[in-house]
Amino acid sequence: MSQDLPLPLSHLVDVTSIRPDGLTISFDANETERLGLAKLFSIPAVNQLSAQFSLTRKGSRVKVKGVVSGVFTQTCVVTLDPFESSFHEDIALDFDENPAPPRDDRPDDESPDPIIDGKIDLGAVAAEFTALALDPYPKKPGAVFEYREDEDEDDRAVSPFAALADLKKKS
Repeated sequence: MSQDLPLPLSHLVDVTSIRPDGLTISFDANETERLGLAKLFSIPAVNQLSAQFSLTRKGSRVKVKGVVSGVFTQTCVVTLDPFESSFHEDIALDFDENPAPPRDDRPDDESPDPIIDGKIDLGAVAAEFTALALDPYPKKPGAVFEYREDEDEDDRAVSPFAALADLKKKS
């Protein structure tokens, strides 16, 4: 993941700190990080965000498995009311110091993410999976959209072709 601007949530792990039996890391986003993520995602609030990761290293490759969970507030597209949603995202990623470019004959193969300057940013991983958990069209539980067509003819928009139809009728 490459970003021009720094992410509000960062938790760097030096790859050399990963022991042969692996490394387990857990963290909770603090209030400043949650406010920054809410602004980044254009939602009212990220109320809680927890991440648990297990890292294993073999050669230049690091496998990251874990879970990101939490609660965020979104705005209902039907009622415009804010409401809370909880999420739980499982994570399984590979990182490599020298990732090979994707092959043309296997476009669906996922190449590993790069290890940048010997570090993996687990905060960026947690933020990315939080963003993936967001519903692009959030709907408050129980909210129902009801389409109504106006019956009053005066409220209907006049078609631009109505004037042409009237001219044709007159001739």
